[in-house]
Amino acid sequence: MVEYIVGPILALLLGMKFTDYKVKEISKKVEEVSKTCDERLTEVNQQTSKALIGTLTPVAKAIKQLNEQVGIQ
Repeated sequence: MVEYIVGPILALLLGMKFTDYKVKEISKKVEEVSKTCDERLTEVNQQTSKALIGTLTPVAKAIKQLNEQVGIQ
């Protein structure tokens, strides 16, 4: 008779402990991925900014030179 009460209670407790363990494990992985993504995003933003400036600077100079030649200020 006691087995009918103790068995499900033990199963419930073990299930809760396992769930808690898995949640903590996944939480650590999510934190690691989040940090990695943040670092990568920062790196990509810096590279994009440098590339954009490198691309637009000659174009801006060329437009300025054309405007001076045409007489537009």
